[in-house]
Amino acid sequence: MIININKKKLLLVSGLAAIVVIAVALGLYFGLKTSKDGLEEEVRILTGGAVTSNGEECAQIGADILRQNGSAADAAIAILLCEGVTCPQSAGIGGGFFLTIYDRATKTARTLDARETAPAAATQNMYLKDQNKAVEGGLAVAVPGEIKGYWEVHQKYGQLDWRSLIQPTIDLCRNGILVTGYLDRILKSREQRIKNIPSLSEVFINPETSSTWREGDRIKRLVLADSLEVVANEGADALYSKNGTLLPKLMSDLKQFGSIITPEDFYNYEYDHNRRITYF
Repeated sequence: MIININKKKLLLVSGLAAIVVIAVALGLYFGLKTSKDGLEEEVRILTGGAVTSNGEECAQIGADILRQNGSAADAAIAILLCEGVTCPQSAGIGGGFFLTIYDRATKTARTLDARETAPAAATQNMYLKDQNKAVEGGLAVAVPGEIKGYWEVHQKYGQLDWRSLIQPTIDLCRNGILVTGYLDRILKSREQRIKNIPSLSEVFINPETSSTWREGDRIKRLVLADSLEVVANEGADALYSKNGTLLPKLMSDLKQFGSIITPEDFYNYEYDHNRRITYF
């Protein structure tokens, strides 16, 4: 979904599980042209900019952030938070991301690597006896960097207050995300596995049908909404500080899954933001 906006900056952001492009003060050329397969494609000429994401809900959130005079970084964070809810099979605050920020004035791009990392107790041989543990269960869980990475980007490039970037997704969680045809198919293909994991079944199984939610349904994420409220109030400290109130709850959940992650893994998490790319 692409939504046009009118701003004065240019920022390209590439997330791990979603590609978000925010083009500002950029002439975008669209119109009718013929593709390689012979089908006509719509093309238009724009003098403003555009926000694109996997779905209308998230694209609208990004466009609204820009209309409030938020920076492109603000919009990107808001969109990716939304994507983590509307595309749960691909993204979420329990993971990480790569991000590239382009400064047109200096023709340079900086990257931030906030990918998830292995816990300190991990060993190179921990999956040899059962390789399935590398993809399922507590040992497959890494230390997430997403929220700390977003916080870093917001501190350097944000213009709106932190909560305003999260509130739209909190509201979406409480009102319910729309199940697309694609999400319907993904859930259906994993239905038995979802049913076997209580924390997943309570979210993705419709109690009235005892099956996964279908296209057109709305899934409410009330527990996630409460967690995002804490992040909105405490920032990155919610998970990465000894004073954070969300981390103890997360550690309790991780322990139930047999994870080897410790609070110190969160306290010691570091992202990499030293890479610089120059364009000629």
